[in-house]
Amino acid sequence: MNVEEYKNIIEPVVNRNNCILWGIEILRGKRRTTLRVFIDSQEGVDINDCENVSKDLNYEPILDTTLGEDYVLEVSTPGVDRKFFNINQLNDYIGMELEFKTRELIEGKRKFSGTLSECDDLCFSIKSMNKPNIMKFKFTDIDLCKLKPNYNDLIKEYNHAK
Repeated sequence: MNVEEYKNIIEPVVNRNNCILWGIEILRGKRRTTLRVFIDSQEGVDINDCENVSKDLNYEPILDTTLGEDYVLEVSTPGVDRKFFNINQLNDYIGMELEFKTRELIEGKRKFSGTLSECDDLCFSIKSMNKPNIMKFKFTDIDLCKLKPNYNDLIKEYNHAK
């Protein structure tokens, strides 16, 4: 099975728990496979949401059949340094810092970072601190794309919430 087929099984379970499916990772280890399911929601996700989704996914027999009975299931939030699984997820993060790796070398490098300035159905643009011009990338050319949170701002925000 491919990731899209797993998504068709997992997404309805996640939605029944008032969450959205952020992404899926399947890691094939030497001894066992790990299925990572990332969930999110408008109200925020807590440990109870992760636990409920995990319990419900344990009742999906097709996962045991395709991954083996000894697979590891991990359900969690995407976190503050969330990984982006599709380009549509970027729309809510315009003006924020990203760090990503491309599949191929571009201008002699694969690692990039910058402020997300624009996003459409195929491409996104970043403004880099090191370069004066805006760089445009196809999301399909990206190997890994993550949010690069400003931890100082997060700490200030947390301290004000007390």
